[in-house]
Amino acid sequence: MYLSSPDPASERVASTGPSPGVVTAVPRWPAPGPAVPVDCHREVPAPLRHRLGATADALGTTVDALVLAAHLAVLRALTAEPAPVTGLVTGAAVRAVSSEVAGRRWTEVVSGATEVRGGTPPGGQALGGAPRGEQPVETVLDLSPEGARHEAVLGVRFTAGTLTVTSRSDLLSADAVARIAGYHLAAARLLCADPDAVHRVEDLLDEPEIRHQLDELSGPRVPLGDRMTAQLIAERAAREPDEVAVSHRDRSWTHGELDARSAEVAAALLERGQAVGEIVAVVADRGLGWAAAVLGVLRAGGAYLPVDPGATAGRIASVLDRAGCRVVLTGPGVEPGAWAAGRAVLPIDGLLGTGAHADPVPVSPDALAYVYFTSGSTGTPKGVMCEHGGLLNHLLAKIADMELVAGEVVAQTAAQSFDISLWQLLAPLLCGGSSRIVDTEVLLDADALVEELTTGRVRVAQLVPSYFEVLLARLESGPGGLGAVRALSVTGEVLRPDLARRWFACCPGTTLVNAYGATELSDDTTHAVLRHADEQVTLGRPVRNVDVSILDDTKSLLPLGAPGEIAFSGVCVGRGYLDDEEQTARAFIPDPHRPDRRLYRTGDIGRWLPGGRLEFLGRRDEQIRVRGVRVEIGEIEHRLAGIDGVTSGAVVVDSGAGRGPILVAFFTGSAALDGGAVRARLSEQLPDQLVPTYVHRLDRLPLTANGKIDKVVLATVAATLGHADGPYAAPVTPTERALATAWAEVLHVPLERIGHADHFFRLGGTSLSVVRLLLRLDGLVSLRQVLAHPVLSELAAVIDEQRPPPAPPLLHQLSDVDHEPVATLVCFPHAGGNSVNFHELARELRAHRVRVLAVELPGHDLDAEPGQLAEVPAIAEAVRAELRTHLGADDPLLLWGHSSGAAPALALARLLDHDGEPARRVFLGAVRPSTDSELRAEDVRVAALDERDLVTAMLEDSGYIEVDGGSPRRARVVGAAYRHDVRGANRFFRDVLRAPGAHRVAAPVDIVVAADDPHTAGARERLPAWAGLSDVLTLRELPEGGHYFPSSRAAEVARIVLGACPRPTSPRSLV
Repeated sequence: MYLSSPDPASERVASTGPSPGVVTAVPRWPAPGPAVPVDCHREVPAPLRHRLGATADALGTTVDALVLAAHLAVLRALTAEPAPVTGLVTGAAVRAVSSEVAGRRWTEVVSGATEVRGGTPPGGQALGGAPRGEQPVETVLDLSPEGARHEAVLGVRFTAGTLTVTSRSDLLSADAVARIAGYHLAAARLLCADPDAVHRVEDLLDEPEIRHQLDELSGPRVPLGDRMTAQLIAERAAREPDEVAVSHRDRSWTHGELDARSAEVAAALLERGQAVGEIVAVVADRGLGWAAAVLGVLRAGGAYLPVDPGATAGRIASVLDRAGCRVVLTGPGVEPGAWAAGRAVLPIDGLLGTGAHADPVPVSPDALAYVYFTSGSTGTPKGVMCEHGGLLNHLLAKIADMELVAGEVVAQTAAQSFDISLWQLLAPLLCGGSSRIVDTEVLLDADALVEELTTGRVRVAQLVPSYFEVLLARLESGPGGLGAVRALSVTGEVLRPDLARRWFACCPGTTLVNAYGATELSDDTTHAVLRHADEQVTLGRPVRNVDVSILDDTKSLLPLGAPGEIAFSGVCVGRGYLDDEEQTARAFIPDPHRPDRRLYRTGDIGRWLPGGRLEFLGRRDEQIRVRGVRVEIGEIEHRLAGIDGVTSGAVVVDSGAGRGPILVAFFTGSAALDGGAVRARLSEQLPDQLVPTYVHRLDRLPLTANGKIDKVVLATVAATLGHADGPYAAPVTPTERALATAWAEVLHVPLERIGHADHFFRLGGTSLSVVRLLLRLDGLVSLRQVLAHPVLSELAAVIDEQRPPPAPPLLHQLSDVDHEPVATLVCFPHAGGNSVNFHELARELRAHRVRVLAVELPGHDLDAEPGQLAEVPAIAEAVRAELRTHLGADDPLLLWGHSSGAAPALALARLLDHDGEPARRVFLGAVRPSTDSELRAEDVRVAALDERDLVTAMLEDSGYIEVDGGSPRRARVVGAAYRHDVRGANRFFRDVLRAPGAHRVAAPVDIVVAADDPHTAGARERLPAWAGLSDVLTLRELPEGGHYFPSSRAAEVARIVLGACPRPTSPRSLV
């Protein structure tokens, strides 16, 4: 659903007004074939000539001034510039003149034209002259008696009885020139007919052009029928019950099995009074159960609402409350929190296999089908409501344009929070194909994705252009292709023409489809199906049953080729925004040209091209897409303004050459705030895609003449500053210089700004750019090495060693603090976990000067083969040794051991006691005392599971956030580490039960649990069993948070930790 790169010849058509040197560019409408002169001669009818003379006399001006006014009005219509610039010939030179046209009465336009014709006026601008043939303009209006020679893109000459318009066929076709001549005559007639009327662009168009735009440029008309998606899928399943319908990892369901499972879900919903159009939330990761839930909701006549299971309980509750959800379907590992109150929470797995059945509920095309929440400009996400007719129309359009047939496999790559996930799941089911669910982890590994597409015999896939580029780099770097893939769709971001050319060079014969649309339009509404490298990358043509208009601010149709807002009507248009009448009324309006239709204004600027294709030119507002996610700049600025110490701020987009757009923030305010601190605050409040890559502090923000922040200037500053926010030291060694070159290529940062001490991720590095770097370095470093050594000099040193690296350190610093830390917290992860599990907690504690060091346990590296795993005593010894390099003699030290990590935390505390340097506090998270028999029973259970079953168990627990399924190699690493950690911790705690005095620690011990964690139920009653661990043993219970609350409830955990810290010299309250 998105975008193509604009034609460079069209990029300038959205100028905000005249200034010296500005050229009003005429949008091109070329004809095929060699360039030849084109001209059109139109007689000016005698009645019009007479009216022009009479009107000039009445207004106290000349006919030439009226002709100039009409010409400027035509240029305004063609270019969308409010004050277009044109060349004017009245004597020996071409003068560049300009006057305001937009929103003005004809009399006002004439007044401005009169003034600029005579020289430099107060109401217009005469921008200077040049000899003929050297004019700095693309259009020339020739009012000289003898006629002038020029090489303008568009020439207009007016004499007493003739209007002549000239161009060249490679710039404007004969038809385009004839239309422009007609616009000039229409403008003259309108001016004379009612000089006091406001100039309206659509009035320039004749009826044949209007009918052509409204009828002939629409998508083909294809009846939808009276049966909607769920009914049609059920009918297909009845015809082909034994063919595979959906697969995930090593499991699959046939059409018959999926039909039965979805019928079981639908039956459960209907039993609870499900009404047509009632919203049902699905809080689940993608998998077979998720597929059954989506289809089951639709089958029951409900409206599907996807909810990210990794979201905070507050976020989930907010979405469910706004949607009025009475019933929530949950996937494995989703524990009901406070959001479950007053709702029926139905685990999906509990509904499957019951044998219940429900036929698909008939629904009308205008019944609500689903709701997706997208970014909102006020800081509150908008719930987009779409209907069954729009859903089915989009699915059938995908089948038609992607040429899907029975038996073909479609890759389901999109997260459930993106609406494109729906067609990837449902479209193949409609045509007898199958959907292959691809885990997120696989997408982050280009080699793994290629393997998945190849072994899964995927025929059709879809990616965002930023990842498409990574995949291309992988395909270009080595042998092997994409197996059976015959078509790839790109969506969500601008598709650059160079990527398309590289694609066809790499994969000739494989179709590339550029898809464009919006969530509000039931997903994609245009497709550009590209089969050859020499085809122009555009938005393509409207899909079936979709109408497109290019409109100006007054909702007037614009001339063919003129830039304006892209607007859609037809069955694709959604119902509006959930419980937001104001936003709905602004974006969803009655179609002024098609009665009884809703029209959605996209906010995108585009234009028609010859052949009925659309070209994307940019955004009219401040909404963009970053890594495929729709971003409202206003939402970011809303958060920026709320940061203490910020007095004013603005966010702009920097679209550097060769990369996608990035966000850059500027602010003024307290001298104590720097860009890094503000970025850290924003990252606490916003999703990753909304956090600006760079944040700069300025003494003041530039303002426009009317006192508004000048974002044009800021965008230029953003491109100039790049990441510069501190001192620069050039790379020193040859390896550093070579590595800096590689960074510059993958990050699209100027090489001269990459320094010896620069940090990869602070320069804008993302998961995709890490993948690009690994491909660029061709095996010189591993993913873990990049993550462990993100500073240029450090990573270069790793490369320089040229030998197997020594055992990596166990302690990783997760947060810097601005001043001397008031305390250091050392965190041990749960079984199979790693340091990333404490990133959210570190972020919360950073502002309070608490440094967080997390333990990366040996043998837990996801990107290595199973390595040497260490026992609890050895881990404690190693961490004790490393702490000496991190701590001073009197630095307060806190320890946190989570679940199985409680064992090495206690063992380390005991060693520190022996050293005479006891910890200040020991926190044991998500644990409770267990009996010897319970510990042994858990050992037996874990030993009986293979690696894949262990990974599945962890995923169902929602704790192992780094893995979304796991390749066989990663399953071996994770499974071995998980089993080892559980059994090692159980041995330790069996020893505690036998000899508590030998494990007694001097520090107070706080046991922290969550009330909704079933693993620690009854912790208070069992607490006496550990009474010998410490003189002070305290139980602290969070109201919710599940088993992994350091991530899900980081703020609450931070408050507990701060309660054990010394009071800082400048205390801060945690908010």
